[in-house]
Amino acid sequence: MDKSPVEGEGAAVSDELTALGAEVVDIFYTQVFAPGEYETEATVCAAFSEILLRHWNLCCLITYLRGEDGRLRESAIHTHPHMDETDGRRVGQWLANVVEASGREYRVGLDEEAVAEEVRALFAQTDIRAGIALPITARGSVIGAIVAISSHPERLRAADRGLRFIAAPIVIALGNARRAAAMKEQREQIEQLVAELRARSSALEEANCELQRVARYRSLFLARMSHELRTPLTAILGFSEILLEHENLTGPQQRYCEKIQTSGLKLQSSLKQLVDLSRLEAGQTELFLHEFSVREMLRETCGAVGRLAQKKDVKLDCTTAPECGTIVSDEGKLRQVLYNFFAHAIGRSPEGATVTINAFKRTSAELCIEIHDEGEPLQDAAHVFDDSEMDAPNESGTNLNELGLDIAQRIVAMLDGRIVLDDAAAPHGLTVRLELPAYPTKE
Repeated sequence: MDKSPVEGEGAAVSDELTALGAEVVDIFYTQVFAPGEYETEATVCAAFSEILLRHWNLCCLITYLRGEDGRLRESAIHTHPHMDETDGRRVGQWLANVVEASGREYRVGLDEEAVAEEVRALFAQTDIRAGIALPITARGSVIGAIVAISSHPERLRAADRGLRFIAAPIVIALGNARRAAAMKEQREQIEQLVAELRARSSALEEANCELQRVARYRSLFLARMSHELRTPLTAILGFSEILLEHENLTGPQQRYCEKIQTSGLKLQSSLKQLVDLSRLEAGQTELFLHEFSVREMLRETCGAVGRLAQKKDVKLDCTTAPECGTIVSDEGKLRQVLYNFFAHAIGRSPEGATVTINAFKRTSAELCIEIHDEGEPLQDAAHVFDDSEMDAPNESGTNLNELGLDIAQRIVAMLDGRIVLDDAAAPHGLTVRLELPAYPTKE
């Protein structure tokens, strides 16, 4: 039995939409399993435009998407060879502007409605006779528009359902493309970061190897210097002492011999400090803890710096509180710390001044030792221990006091103590307070 014309037309439309749906599914499939083909919004719009043009032989199809500025911008355009692309763009942009302003579809030349004078004038300049603009919406907002124009209104009427059918899938495909683009950008960023990390890791490895090589050479140099210099230095100091104590020297000979002895002692002190600093930096210094008297330690340390104080005509005033008693620490390293700070205070003090030393216990578990001199106030007490503040070797010699302070503050940190500097407690001078645990704080 033959179908009626209406039924035949409906069947043809249904077959057309079925074929259209199959091609849309193919685009989705390609996006999932071959993402490189439809990875941009432009390629997605072009793919859907090709489908519509192929099914209904439309003259021009343009896809618009909302840009970063919030306006609808052309994303893809396909025109029939017989149509001028410039005319298509001009009419298409006008129709897209109407959709953007109203948020609804707009048809012209397809119905019997009166055509606005502006549209009639626009069409009169081209071969275009009909056009339709459909909004592309997502979550209630217009994110784009599909504009189809033709010189044959009947072709647009035939494609009307296909255009509406394609609006929803194109939103999905565009979302897939945007997510794929974002993932690709993230992957590229990660790959770039990984490449930079590898390059930096390689540079760090090279730098580390170079530092290890320099450290080995420095350790070898210090070891050789310690051995090669200490042996003849011991002989120089020993013979100078014999000459001073047991030989009948003339006045000039006495001064020359004392000069030799003083210079040798300075060289011995600087050599010891360099070796100590190298061991501290290399982490090769160990602590030897035992119980000892604070009063005896301070008395012996003051005696060790007595010669320095005598030469400078500086008096040492040391007071130890009765509650100090004994502590458990590394006596040798604590003496080294105190010697350096005592020597620094003596060096800062003017002739005839007094260096005051007070030892007391703030609590049963904390020993405090304050060293106050009468030297000039510091410009910035916070930078006393900075390496940049140390004088470089020059004609006047290296400032060994600062080098000794650097060693001292490292040892105090090893002993779990801290150093507090105060140059505002008196009109002049500096107070150094050593806060040390009276007993080990770590096992």
